[in-house]
Amino acid sequence: MTRVIYLVRHGIAGPAPRGMSDSDRALTPDGKRKMRRIAVGLKRLGVVPDVVLSSPLRRAEETAAVVTDTLARQLHVEIYQLLAPGHDAAEVLKGLRPHRAARELVLVGHQPDLGQLASHLLTRSSRLAPLPFKKGAVAAIRVDTIPPRAPGVLMWFMTPKQLRTAGASRKRGRTKPAGNREAAGKNP
Repeated sequence: MTRVIYLVRHGIAGPAPRGMSDSDRALTPDGKRKMRRIAVGLKRLGVVPDVVLSSPLRRAEETAAVVTDTLARQLHVEIYQLLAPGHDAAEVLKGLRPHRAARELVLVGHQPDLGQLASHLLTRSSRLAPLPFKKGAVAAIRVDTIPPRAPGVLMWFMTPKQLRTAGASRKRGRTKPAGNREAAGKNP
């Protein structure tokens, strides 16, 4: 049975509050709004996680909460210390052993670590092919086991704008073929 690991970069965050550290940076109101739309796009793509793990940094936790609220309300976000910046990709993957029964696993973290983690999942090297995650971008990587024992396959890698568009397309009627609108006498 194959598994899917979704790598999610946190949403747009504001500056650290005065006298606080970088780890206290929260999502901006616009960042929360965009992440909700991104999560709707993920739902539309059929993402149904069994587990959601987040970096302990506030902006990642808030992102994971938005994703979980949209995709799997019954789940609770689990804080995974190894998703904090600066951890080795192999170490992150090895630490997933307690979640080996999960079919779909969401990992919410930071760049450049997520890009390096994606590279490691795909090539077994963190430096060979790092993916350039924008804030709110998501990669879906199919693996045979969790933790993976062999290179995975990139199913898709989407920008935040692509995911927001995927989530909005049904509401705006974009999923209907153009011929249907013309047949109904409506101009595109």
